[in-house]
Amino acid sequence: MKTALSFLLFIFISPQYSFSQTWSSQELEKANTCIFINELSEIEKEAILYINLARLFPLKFAKIEVLPYFGPEKYGAYLKDSPYKESLLSDLKTTKPMNTLIYNVELRELAICFALEQGASGYMGHDRKKCEGFYNAECIAYDMETGKDIAMQLLVDHEVPSLGHRQACLDSELTKVGIGFSKHKKAFFCAVLDFLN
Repeated sequence: MKTALSFLLFIFISPQYSFSQTWSSQELEKANTCIFINELSEIEKEAILYINLARLFPLKFAKIEVLPYFGPEKYGAYLKDSPYKESLLSDLKTTKPMNTLIYNVELRELAICFALEQGASGYMGHDRKKCEGFYNAECIAYDMETGKDIAMQLLVDHEVPSLGHRQACLDSELTKVGIGFSKHKKAFFCAVLDFLN
């Protein structure tokens, strides 16, 4: 029964995302913790799925997702010689596999509220005027149009010396997540991810 369910889930999600053939249906099923969360868009589900793949299978993720990734086509191969990409590859080699992020409705409400607030104002940053609430960490990606590109922007953390987004995404103490994706007045799109222990 589990094998049949894994196969059906793989068939269900594979047309939406362009996965490498080296991910098994069982690995995708394990990482896709938001597949049945109806209020999330496919972009939001895909972003969490890719972060979960990095958390569950760091070495494999480095090899088949990070190594051949150079950023969205519209920006050219800006990650080709990025030391931030190299440091992510190095970090993933020493990262121990950890649990997936699990969807949390309260964090979703915080994240979508802030994404809409930022989108309408064109603000970029973490200072909230409204949408207050409690979370342990927050990540925001800008101008990424797919879930994979959102996840990769946060994990590579190109030109972010603190690597705060990467650290949050790969923090084994953080187990709950909410995500909000919105159009943005200046950056075209933004995605807010809020995390809790």
